[in-house]
Amino acid sequence: MLDGLTLRPLPVVSTLQSVFDAFLLSREAMRCTPKTLVHYRYTCQSFVRFLQEQGIDSPAAITPQHVRAYLVSLQRRGLKDTTQHAHARGIKTWLRWLEDEGDIPRNPMAKVAMPRLEQRIPPPFSRDDVRTLLSACDRHTAIGARNFALVMTLLDTGLRASELMAMKVGDVDMRTGLCTVLGKGRKMRQVRVGSKARQALVRMLGYRQGVTPGGALWVVYGRQGQETAQALTPNGLQTVLRRLGKQTGVQPCSPHRFRRTFALWCLRDGMDLHSLRMLMGHSSLAVLQRYLALAGEDVERAHKAHSPADKLLE
Repeated sequence: MLDGLTLRPLPVVSTLQSVFDAFLLSREAMRCTPKTLVHYRYTCQSFVRFLQEQGIDSPAAITPQHVRAYLVSLQRRGLKDTTQHAHARGIKTWLRWLEDEGDIPRNPMAKVAMPRLEQRIPPPFSRDDVRTLLSACDRHTAIGARNFALVMTLLDTGLRASELMAMKVGDVDMRTGLCTVLGKGRKMRQVRVGSKARQALVRMLGYRQGVTPGGALWVVYGRQGQETAQALTPNGLQTVLRRLGKQTGVQPCSPHRFRRTFALWCLRDGMDLHSLRMLMGHSSLAVLQRYLALAGEDVERAHKAHSPADKLLE
C-alpha cells in the first residue's frame, strides 16, 4: 500500500515460447503418441521462431496476416504441399488451444484458408508387382522367409508400418487369424491375417532361435544373415522394402503403398466401406474416398462390359 492506494501486481504476459511449452505439456498429458508430439514440435516451433523474428512475443498479438505470411514463406522455400498443409494443421491446433485456454480472444486461423493439396492418386501395386516381390524372397533362408512374410502380411492386413512392427510373437491366432493391434491414437482394433500369410509367418518363425511368446515378431538380421536380438523398426521396414524394390525394379516399394493396395483390392472384391474402415483403423468413411478414386479404372471396365446403348445396337 502506498499513500492509501493498494498496489496490484502487474498481469503476467505469457511469452510465445512459454505458452507453446504449455501446449506441448497438455498434449503429453492427453497421452498423445510420441509421433504426434514430434509433429507439433516440428510444425509449431518454427512458427514461434518466425513470430519472434517479427517482434511478436505475446500470443494475443498473433494475427491472420502473420499466419498467412508464414505459410507463404513455406511456399517460397519450395516445400511440398503436404508439408505446408502439415504445418498449417499443427498451427491451427495450437492456436485453437490458445483460444480455449483464454490466451487469445479468437483463433487467427479461423480467417486463414488451409493450403491446397494437389489431387494425387498414387498407384497401388499390380498383381504382377506383388508376385515379382515375392519371387525375390528366398524362403529357404531366414531373411528371405522374413521378407516373404512381411510382404504377405502387409498385403493381407493393410497395417501401418508402426502397427506391423509392434506385433509380438503370439499376437496372431494361428487358428482364426485374428490379431489385435495398437493403432493410430492408441486405439485398439482387430484385424485378420489370412491363411497364406499365416503359413508365411509359421515358416519365418521356424528359422528363429528361442522364440518366446511376447517377443518381437519381426527381427533384424546381420550382414552375414545371422539373427540378432534387435527388433525391426518402422524405419528398418522401410529400408527392407526399399532394397527389395530396388532389387526387383518394383518402385516405389513402401508400407503405405501396400496399405493402398490392400484397400483397393478389397474394394474391387466387393468389401463394404464400413468393414474396410474398421480393418484399416480410419475414424471416418470420408478418409476412404481417396481409395474409391483409385477404383476409377474399374468403373471404366464395368461400363465397357455393361453399356446399355452398346448392347442395344449389338
